[in-house]
Amino acid sequence: MKWSTIRQQYPDKFILIGNLVEESISHTKSKILEGEVLEVSDDGKEIRKKYREYKQRGLNVLYALPSTSQEFIVENVPFKGILK
Repeated sequence: MKWSTIRQQYPDKFILIGNLVEESISHTKSKILEGEVLEVSDDGKEIRKKYREYKQRGLNVLYALPSTSQEFIVENVPFKGILK
């Protein structure tokens, strides 16, 4: 389902999306074009919990906030720090 359609169908909701179709904008940025709606909720904590469950199973998922715009841009920021 196209992102614009998802946003229209679920306004003001937290949305967990899988099977993502992305368009590369730059080395670190991508635009989400399409995806499969996996979960929808009014509760951000519930979506974060589901997000972690899907990630633990090795699935590539994202969640959108109610404020996520019609143009869904994500940025991959490399983790910097010391791991112990």
